[in-house]
Amino acid sequence: MDNLPYHMLTDVLEVISAANDSLDDQMVRKKALQALFRTISAEGAVFFLPDGNGGLTNIILKNLDKAYCNFYKTYYYQFDPLRLTRGLDRRKGLDFLEKAFSYDSFKPTEYYNNFLKPQKIHHKLIVNMVAEKELYGRIVLTRPRKSKRFTKDEIRTAKIISPYLAHALAHSDLRKEIRLKGSLLDYIEKRSSIGIILLDEGLRMIYRNEKAEEICDKLEEKSSTFDPSDPIVSRLFKDCREIKAGLNGCPAGGMMVPRNSVIKGPDHTCFSLITKALDHGTGWEGSRTFMISIQEQSRGNINPQYLMRTFHLSKREIDVITLLFLGLKNSQIAGKLFVSEVTIKKHLQNIYDKVGVSNRTSLINRIFTSSGQDVI
Repeated sequence: MDNLPYHMLTDVLEVISAANDSLDDQMVRKKALQALFRTISAEGAVFFLPDGNGGLTNIILKNLDKAYCNFYKTYYYQFDPLRLTRGLDRRKGLDFLEKAFSYDSFKPTEYYNNFLKPQKIHHKLIVNMVAEKELYGRIVLTRPRKSKRFTKDEIRTAKIISPYLAHALAHSDLRKEIRLKGSLLDYIEKRSSIGIILLDEGLRMIYRNEKAEEICDKLEEKSSTFDPSDPIVSRLFKDCREIKAGLNGCPAGGMMVPRNSVIKGPDHTCFSLITKALDHGTGWEGSRTFMISIQEQSRGNINPQYLMRTFHLSKREIDVITLLFLGLKNSQIAGKLFVSEVTIKKHLQNIYDKVGVSNRTSLINRIFTSSGQDVI
């Protein structure tokens, strides 16, 4: 950059500064267009922006009529020998970087007389904004027929200045993308009903979202320190340890089926866990990451038909179990069903006998394990 003439350097630094200071990518693009327009004399300019699908989006104009650009997109593009919309897809290669062109042989054509001539376009200089093999736009400077052609020196100037402008555009896009992703992740995280915990290959915690913290506080307050020796934390990581043991000796890319389990909390609350190994492939140092998703189960979320069929329970016994899963005491269940507390105790004893348990906690565990989940 030190080799740039002072006036060019000033314009380029203004674009770079805007890319660093503002998240308004449209403003940065306008400044890039203005910098090139001031550096190379022209009467008009258009900035084509890639939309990721090879098309045009948000065209920026200088001293040109927007209506004609709409004509170009809908009709005249097919007659343009330069095919300026081609190569705007970032995934495809570019035919050229900088190129000058004059429409001398097109004067008898409809394209020239009905489209170019009314806009006083006869000479063009096409400059592609390329950074790290990515195309961030195409600027076309225009001159009327009475003006001189774009010279080799001007093409050389475009080649010198365009990489700096392109990198400023790339930086602007990256900052906006990071800000957008960060905002979306923050939005999702704060509204997520699922706790997420990530562990590295050594089963050290590297991330947990707010919901995971909230759930761990419900399980046991001291678990929020995530001390591996803590009983609650040890239970949370149990499936991770078993998955890791099963993966020992497997090459990168080896996978295991995610594990599902249930962990008990206070007041008969239960939390469902899904634990999986995330393999990032070869070439990573410590490539495996373990993810635990944890969510509080609805205590009233039982399947009456399944319980009646499996344990031969009556409809009234199902009513008692449903209220028990909501954390109600015997007296509260009696009040809900308009019977005595003694009757509820009799119902519970019959349920215990049919299910094969001796208390409430065992009953809850038995119902969960009967649905194929491990309670830890």
